[in-house]
Amino acid sequence: MQNHIETEQVNLSHSFSYTATDQYALHCHPFFEVYYFIHGQVSYLVEGKRYEPAPHSILLLAPGTFHGVKVESSQEYERYALHFQKDILSREREELLLAPFFGDSGRQDIYFEGADGFSMEGYFEAMLECEDGRQRDMLLSIRLEALLSQIVRMDLLGHTGNAAIQSRTVDQIIHYLNRSLSDPITLDSLSERFFLSKNHLNCLFKQATGTTVRNYLIHKRVAKAHDLLRQGIPAAIAAERCGFGDYSAFFRAYKKIIGVSPTGINRQ
Repeated sequence: MQNHIETEQVNLSHSFSYTATDQYALHCHPFFEVYYFIHGQVSYLVEGKRYEPAPHSILLLAPGTFHGVKVESSQEYERYALHFQKDILSREREELLLAPFFGDSGRQDIYFEGADGFSMEGYFEAMLECEDGRQRDMLLSIRLEALLSQIVRMDLLGHTGNAAIQSRTVDQIIHYLNRSLSDPITLDSLSERFFLSKNHLNCLFKQATGTTVRNYLIHKRVAKAHDLLRQGIPAAIAAERCGFGDYSAFFRAYKKIIGVSPTGINRQ
């Protein structure tokens, strides 16, 4: 059961679930995400870190962050899930409103607790109340900026919670992959760089992140390419800049993950 609103720039849902899942539904998106956890027994796997969110906590994910959620029990699980493109925000406020998504260290996932003390649920509900009509997109933009301003307040007041422990080796591997997406990367080269056998490295990585190095790289590169395409970069150049040596492989991966061909994205 859920309440839902969707436009080209915003997708927001208020959902309830009563069905446990046995694995993480791992993926990554080329837009900003805000998850407001109300209650239930769930866990989030984000770039190799595992979160067990407290009631009324918020998880922020920057574009291209690899993550998944697993519902741990059949008791009621309630949350708000917000996805948005940054171009819905006003240019003069964009930097300020998006700052909490990256944190002081530049990492791509930020976790806050105590969101009920900032009346966050009311801000999500205000967005859901935006009805179809000529003014809907403008109202959504205004109410989204109000919601993000409250998150900025949480950030400034230091309501960040504690993330789960992540393997230092996996953290180093993830950091290297994310800053080297345009470079050719193989298990052989990673094995040499981190002094691990290929099998051990891939097993360590999958245990922490829930996916293989190859699948992680494909999703990350597609998310980066999607952002370049939205900026008007031609598909072939975007593929090359994101580490796809073969355009046909890029085309197949992009269409599978995004759902449309890369040559059609600029017309959306």
